[in-house]
Amino acid sequence: MEEKKSFFASLEPKSALLVGLVGGVLVLCTIGFLIMLGMSLSSRAKGEAKNVDDKKVVETADSAEVQTPVVAKSDRPKVELFVMSYCPFGLQMEKAYLPAWDLLKNKADISVKFVSYAMHGEKELTENTRQYCIGKDSQDKLISYLKCFVGEDNSAKCLASVGLTDAKLAACTNATDKQFKITENFNDKSTWLSGRYPVYNVQADLNQTYGVQGSPTLVINGAEANVGRTPEAVKQAICAAFNNPPAECQKTLSNSAYSAGFGLTAGDNAANAACGS
Repeated sequence: MEEKKSFFASLEPKSALLVGLVGGVLVLCTIGFLIMLGMSLSSRAKGEAKNVDDKKVVETADSAEVQTPVVAKSDRPKVELFVMSYCPFGLQMEKAYLPAWDLLKNKADISVKFVSYAMHGEKELTENTRQYCIGKDSQDKLISYLKCFVGEDNSAKCLASVGLTDAKLAACTNATDKQFKITENFNDKSTWLSGRYPVYNVQADLNQTYGVQGSPTLVINGAEANVGRTPEAVKQAICAAFNNPPAECQKTLSNSAYSAGFGLTAGDNAANAACGS
């Protein structure tokens, strides 16, 4: 009985060699294709994961900016915004703060206060004291003055809009300057913070109590609150501090942020940008 030969055994030597080579090439090509496919799928998966991670970062940042902070509650919240009067980011926050202040001024104790040093020269010390004295005269006048001032760096015009002049404020500004040695300390650089920034001690005690380091710093019921820089975000933060929120809290304010610095143009919600450490 004739022995059955395999396919390769039935081939001529040269043919068998050729088939073997072709087969080897096909095997190598297949292996190479599988490796490349695996690398491609792995790279794609990593790319998708990166995109998802990036998206998560963006969403987290956006939600952090508008998220209402957890604050201590009281019947009449105490709300204090610490700024440097010429800090662009302080001005940006004030544009968001003023509508909420105006809305809730009869329901909460809301104020603007000043960081205990200045980064924008002697003019900032002068403007801080000017605003401090306007506030001592009238909260409503200070709100109106600031609404003007954040839009345009023109203190004379803004004072006139509320029926005041520097001459009318002189008794207060001179007394404040003397009491807290504002000009004296400005002229004595040995008193400057880190030898670079003149001190402004009008509310230095509160700066120390709250650990205020830069402008802007928002303090609600004695604790710092990180709030998005839109009128609605500020309003929500203040309203969250009431034991029983008043009807005013039902009013929706603008969710748009303003630009940093003077002017009332739109800008981004740069919640973490500040002047100072």
